[in-house]
Amino acid sequence: MLNAVVNVSRNPAPLDPTRTQTMTTSPTPAAATPTGDLELDIIEAIAKARIGPDGQPIKPSWALSEDKWEEELNSVPLFMRSLPDTADESNPELSALQSLIYDGTPEEIAENFKNQGNEMFRDGRKHFPHAIRFYTQGIDQQCSDNKLNATLYCNRAAVHIEMGNFRKCVNDCIAAIKLNPALVKAYYRMGRAYTKLDKFDEAVAALSRAITLDPENGTVKVALEEAQKKLDEASAQQADRLRQQELQAEVDKLVAQAIERAGIKTATLATHVPAAEYASHRPIYDVANDSLSFPCLVLYPEFNQSDFITHFDIGSTFLDQLRPILDEAGAAPWDPEHTYKTSTTDVYFLTFDTDPNKRRLVKVGKKLSLHTVLKSSWSRVVNGVVEFLVLHRDNKFCNEYVEKYRARAGK
Repeated sequence: MLNAVVNVSRNPAPLDPTRTQTMTTSPTPAAATPTGDLELDIIEAIAKARIGPDGQPIKPSWALSEDKWEEELNSVPLFMRSLPDTADESNPELSALQSLIYDGTPEEIAENFKNQGNEMFRDGRKHFPHAIRFYTQGIDQQCSDNKLNATLYCNRAAVHIEMGNFRKCVNDCIAAIKLNPALVKAYYRMGRAYTKLDKFDEAVAALSRAITLDPENGTVKVALEEAQKKLDEASAQQADRLRQQELQAEVDKLVAQAIERAGIKTATLATHVPAAEYASHRPIYDVANDSLSFPCLVLYPEFNQSDFITHFDIGSTFLDQLRPILDEAGAAPWDPEHTYKTSTTDVYFLTFDTDPNKRRLVKVGKKLSLHTVLKSSWSRVVNGVVEFLVLHRDNKFCNEYVEKYRARAGK
């Protein structure tokens, strides 16, 4: 029996029905209604006394928080699931537990670390780093049991593959197989990792070895089928790429021969790479019609603009190609007054030279064919794309532009 006295008013003053009653809320908890049982009343009074001013229960200093309870519990030596690397001299219980870890033979210690690593692995991704640490500590014991060491490497490989460390997984599997050549799981995990690395030949080889060791292993069979399927797909894609490359090589050869027959000179300059949208276009030779065409970039220096002709047949004239662009298409957005027409413009080429400062500006007639211009000794088709400039015939900017090149040529 508890010896205590609780003062409880058993006859509260009655409410006055003639007065308006105002109910107020307060963070202070209401007094407990007496039950007549003294011990129960004391317990309820104590419970009420533990409610804080905010209406929430008051927790003792040693209570675990709701969101970090697992982390806080792991700081208590008795409940620790992993121990720090260095001893804490201020915590004798922790020091004692750490000394127990290395109590036993190397084989016993390695076995203990393996078991702890297995437990961490089973507990999920959050604990994978701990699992790797335990397996590594087991390996570091360098015990004389090769099968145990192989298992430690193989188990660590399992963690690595789940974490996406595929190359590390392969390395651990290789180490495991050296210690235990009959370890099926090592070949299986190596095969999975190689599959993730798109090394399908190696994957099939590893998984085939696993099947040889364990012919009835359904998990390995599924992995082998997947790897073989991916290998077949990759092989087919590679064969298709080779066919495309061979075909393109034949086409390029025909184009090169046609260019040579036409007497056109070409050049390759790393400093003169065409823009990405033009880079995919190449010279084309039509065998049936014995015709050769080039992709062509038309430059308008006055406006810093350009047009692109995908196929300029060398037998066609500049007038043939410019009329649809400058006359029939109407005014360009950058030339709203439509001052650039075939009747008001001239065509210019820059002579070829590896030194840009030595290039000269050459005017060509619009009625000339592209072939006629490209056969000129000063002309080169650079990186497979023809370039020429269009300038207004009676325009201050264009006149100054032409004069600048004339002055350079006179030096």
